[in-house]
Amino acid sequence: MNRNVLVFGATGKTGSHICKVLESKTISYSVFVREGSQDKLANKSVNIQYGDVLNAQDVKNAFKDSVFTDVIIALGSKELKSTDIRSRGTKHIIDAMGASQSEARIHVISALGIGDSWNQLVWHAKLISNLLIKSSMIDHGKQEEYVKNSSFSYHILRPVGLKDGQATGNVKVQNEGFPSSSSIQRADVANFLVDGLLENKTGISAICQG
Repeated sequence: MNRNVLVFGATGKTGSHICKVLESKTISYSVFVREGSQDKLANKSVNIQYGDVLNAQDVKNAFKDSVFTDVIIALGSKELKSTDIRSRGTKHIIDAMGASQSEARIHVISALGIGDSWNQLVWHAKLISNLLIKSSMIDHGKQEEYVKNSSFSYHILRPVGLKDGQATGNVKVQNEGFPSSSSIQRADVANFLVDGLLENKTGISAICQG
């Protein structure tokens, strides 16, 4: 099956790794970015859809002229203050997919500790989640609910603490109990996501370094 992928969050740390993996596997893809941020893209010749993910019409426009088999959502924010970019952006994406009668699969970067994975966090991780990144955790939670309540097939990734090193090629899926590692390389997350895309993987995968 030929793939045509649309990536949201392509200029972020994890999103940029995802784009590299797509290219390494010669998978056709487009990116949705705000005008002015395209300079952050490593591949300057990639097909670009310009817009703001918080603008519903911009997102709808991205689905007008292309039929995508897969949509990758790697939205995020560097700020610790209140944010809803993940949930609002994801809602706009799902609404746009519905309006365009898309049959694409959704692939989402979420986080360990969301939903029923809260009990997989050790006590100090719960403390950090409540004190420092509570807004992001709430945003991820709403994002997951939009995806799970949609009519689209989905694969949600819940990685532990993200690191910026080289890929190790060693990822462990652990949906119950405390993870065997407290971190995972973004490059490994990207590889796992794209491999899951090609395998039509669905459901939820809590992942850590193996």
